[in-house]
This record gives sequence, structure tokens and C-alpha cells, in this order.
Amino acid sequence: MEDVKELSGDIIYVTTPERAINYKWEKNSNKLSHEIQVVSIDDIKNFGRDVIDAVVRLDTILTKHPFKDKYIGIDKLEEEITNDKLLTLGKIAFHLGVREYETLYGFEDTQEAKMGADGQANYKFAEIGTKFNIQEKDVKTGKYWSQNTFEGNVLTEDSYAIAVERAKEFGLYYDDDVQFLLETRNPRYGNRLTSRRIKCELTRELNRSLDIAFNLKFASIFSLNANYNQVLIQRKKIVIETNFIF
Repeated sequence: MEDVKELSGDIIYVTTPERAINYKWEKNSNKLSHEIQVVSIDDIKNFGRDVIDAVVRLDTILTKHPFKDKYIGIDKLEEEITNDKLLTLGKIAFHLGVREYETLYGFEDTQEAKMGADGQANYKFAEIGTKFNIQEKDVKTGKYWSQNTFEGNVLTEDSYAIAVERAKEFGLYYDDDVQFLLETRNPRYGNRLTSRRIKCELTRELNRSLDIAFNLKFASIFSLNANYNQVLIQRKKIVIETNFIF
């Protein structure tokens, strides 16, 4: 068997060297999504932390990070993408001269995905109850809350250029909210933004990976542990609220 030279799947499933080969001859192999790459534990060890930011064992499920060029454990996806977006927004705002930056994060409801006849998570969900709602300045209702105050240095073209680089570095340059901040805080223009309140969802970034990995349940080629089974059926509406004062 040739070594795997590149990880290309949106989802990576790690198994034994034998299963990485012989699963292809099982009767349900044609049901496995082409977006899922099956890799042996031996091959996965050839990739460093710059490619895989996770502790990998047999039966680990990895997913592409939506903002960075690396793979992470799918059970850590919610935490990773939320923290990364919050921290990146803060860093971009910092270089744009923000004086106050407040963040609230939580998820408005949790639903359970139902498997369609084609094996896809086709958004026919059975609601299993509201987890909590975000309310302004109510720390107890959010899973994450942060408030920061800065000196509010004068915005220069150099600091603006750093903000642009940060946005590109973390894959948020084309994000609508980030584009609005960059355009309205550009030091070349007058009438610059002085305050901004953003409410956005991370639902798409989270659920896309879960929908692909959900196919592992449908194909029934590999045995998933109880934790993965729970992770793959849950869908959350994640909401972030940020308040900027420049």
C-alpha cells in the first residue's frame, strides 16, 4: 500500500491500515461520501501539528478548519471556530483603533438531525429544546463573554494594513462584517465608523462539516463511538454579538 501523501477530504476518518484498504470492498462502500477520506493511523502520523491540530487515535474523525489551513477533531469544531472568530474579530478591531470591544456568545437552540433516505443530513430536524438565548449584557445566558478596553490609538495606514493582513491570515477577509469594518475604518476616507454592533451566526460553518461527517452513520462501514454519534446528530444555531466603539 502506498503512503498517503496528502490529506484532501473535508472529513478524515482514521482507521487501521487493513481497514483503510479493505473497506472499499464492503457492500456499503459506495454509500460513503466522496468528501470523506479514509486514512490509516500509520499514514496520519506522517503529518505534523501544522496540518493536524488534534490528538489522533484509531476511529478519530477530523474536519477541515473553516478559517485555517489545518484539520481539527470534529468534536472540538464548535469551540475552535467560535474562539477563532471571536479572537480574530478582536485582533482586527484592535488594529483598527477600537477603544471598547464587547462580545457575547451562545447558541439559541439545539436540534437533532434526522437521516434522509439518501444518507444526507437533509435539514429535516426534530427539535429537542432550546438551550438558551443570548440577552444583552447578561453574562449568565452566554457560553462566552468578554469585555475589553483599549487606549484607542490614532488609526494609521500601517495599523490598517496590519488589520487587513490579520483578516486574510485567518480567512475572514471576505466576511461581510469584516469587510464593512475595513471599509468604514479606512484611514484614507473621512466620516469613519465610530461604533458598530454585529450579530452573526456560525451555524453554516459548523453544520456543513457535521452534515458531511453524518454520512459515516449512513454508510455504516465503521463503528462510531457514543460521543461521535451524539456530536454528529446535534445541530446548533450559534450566535455571536459584538459591540465596537472606536
